[in-house]
Amino acid sequence: MRTINKITLFTLAVLFTPLIFNAQEISATMEFENAEANVAIVSNYVNALQNEDVQTMVAQLADDAKIYGLTGGPSNEMNPTQLSEYYKESFATTKHKIDENTAYAPIKVTGGINEGEWVMVWTTDTISHKETGQEIAIPAQVTCILENGKIAMMAHYYDQLNVMMSMGYTLQPPSKE
Repeated sequence: MRTINKITLFTLAVLFTPLIFNAQEISATMEFENAEANVAIVSNYVNALQNEDVQTMVAQLADDAKIYGLTGGPSNEMNPTQLSEYYKESFATTKHKIDENTAYAPIKVTGGINEGEWVMVWTTDTISHKETGQEIAIPAQVTCILENGKIAMMAHYYDQLNVMMSMGYTLQPPSKE
């Protein structure tokens, strides 16, 4: 009986192994039905940022969108209401100028944990203080996932140390004590 159980288990494992490994076939393409529309949505958001148009920015977001990376790192999450307040405060003192050579790349991933329709953005956001004129150029990469014609998730990646040093902060080595 023990031998029959082992043979049965081995046979089942051999039969189901291809199903397990092929169940998550992953592919990615830059050519898909919603590619242009998705880029237009993200581009509308970026243009609205430069034009200080919070209402249009938020209109590109899903009601339950999650925005990461604007306030101290990618683990800090905002919702559309918090994003709106964040930019209203920012626009009160700063002006954003988005690089005219901003690049957008639509990508559709099928299968796996990253399945969905994505738009990657590479740009430089030059922020200038409205009173002092001080400028900080922030090269950034922004990753968006779109669902049902709206941005469902947006993650900002940029060199935070560069921003802090441009603002006058200094980096000190740890004490040797």
